[in-house]
Amino acid sequence: MNAITQLYRYPEASSLWEGTQPTLTLATCNANATEHPHFFEGHMLAPRLVAQLLISLQSVVAARYFVPANTVQKMLALADPVVTSGSGWLRFEGFSSCCSCYARVDLLPDSYNGEIIGQGTTNVDFNAPMRSALSRVRDNKGLTLSVGREIVQLHSGDTEIIERKVDLPRRWLRGMVEVQAYLAAMNPRFQTTGLDLLRLLRTSPRQPSSHTPLWISCGIRGLVTSTQANDQSVRVTELTRLRVLEPLLAQARNIVVYSDPAQQANAWVVDFNTQRFTLVLSAETWRGFSGEGQALRALMHHQSETLAHGIPALHAQLHWQSLLNIEQLAQTLAISKNFVEDGLRILGVAGLVGFDVQEGCYFHRVLPFDLSQQEEMHPRFADAKALLEQGAVTIKTLKPFIAQVKSAEVIHQVREVDDELKCTCPWFAKHQGQRGPCKHILATEALRAQIPGD
Repeated sequence: MNAITQLYRYPEASSLWEGTQPTLTLATCNANATEHPHFFEGHMLAPRLVAQLLISLQSVVAARYFVPANTVQKMLALADPVVTSGSGWLRFEGFSSCCSCYARVDLLPDSYNGEIIGQGTTNVDFNAPMRSALSRVRDNKGLTLSVGREIVQLHSGDTEIIERKVDLPRRWLRGMVEVQAYLAAMNPRFQTTGLDLLRLLRTSPRQPSSHTPLWISCGIRGLVTSTQANDQSVRVTELTRLRVLEPLLAQARNIVVYSDPAQQANAWVVDFNTQRFTLVLSAETWRGFSGEGQALRALMHHQSETLAHGIPALHAQLHWQSLLNIEQLAQTLAISKNFVEDGLRILGVAGLVGFDVQEGCYFHRVLPFDLSQQEEMHPRFADAKALLEQGAVTIKTLKPFIAQVKSAEVIHQVREVDDELKCTCPWFAKHQGQRGPCKHILATEALRAQIPGD
């Protein structure tokens, strides 16, 4: 498996000082090994709830819901949760080991008394002793959360620095951009209560279920499951992935459930008024978000001269905003909303933005990893570029639109049907476009975009 090896330097281990006023300190590192400032310091107004939210996030990161056949289970050491501080918001996010689950904790400005000392994104050392300490947090003891330090000390004399090598799978990085692409396309399906979801989970078998998908909807008597879809239901395979929410549900104000139009992913946003927990599930446990291709079109469009020139201007408008207003960005830059949306997807490939489905907005964050080889991390994108460079795409007719693509001595036909391109290759036959375009369609679209007036 291809991996990017990163060296993280922590000034000390994360810790919880359980004195008169317990203080949670998350040790942070900077991927560039430069001085790292305090990002945030404040007193949590709901200490126990915040601790439980972080424990649930860690549970997702440590979980694996799918093991490929004929392989030995291997719990990969993925990145520690990523934390972003900006515009008064504090966000923690991460993936499960199999990449089929994404989770994020959002702490809104009204959830704490304190101040944002700096703005940025970093990695946190979230270890087993930290989880144990968080489990002992109680409201009557309070909790002050400190993320980062004003100065990162190096190893000198008896001063200790914790160093840890992390093999960061490329799929984790791909998953980050793919999950944002799914979230940006989602619509609300229904709203429910924490107690209704808790009742559903407690009355469902706890052992792994079959791979047959269930459709969950909200009826007069609460949540119900069915093998038949309806307009207000969401498709869920393997209810085990939802159980990470169980410890949170009794305190939830409400839950809003979203899904994309093709029901290839869904998001469960548990709202606590000033805190939120977002859990995003792929259509199947074997379908890690890293293997999806929802952002490939935007990445391919980046090759166009017009869009490539506009990306730096859009990038310059990012200043750690917790909510990015697309219309405002379009007006500021005098460009179209579609251009801004494509540009944000491309910036997402570089780990520069995430998407908040509850707010319907992107937010600025910078993943602390080396993404200089971001294009190479998308094989279909690289293959499509190679097809174009080889002159393998031939447009036969424009109306109806038909093209031929020669790939590995085989000629595939790409044809427009009901305003959508379809391909004769095995990939398209298997996935029908649900996991993004195949390399032949991707190359054909890029060449078609160069035709004037088409």
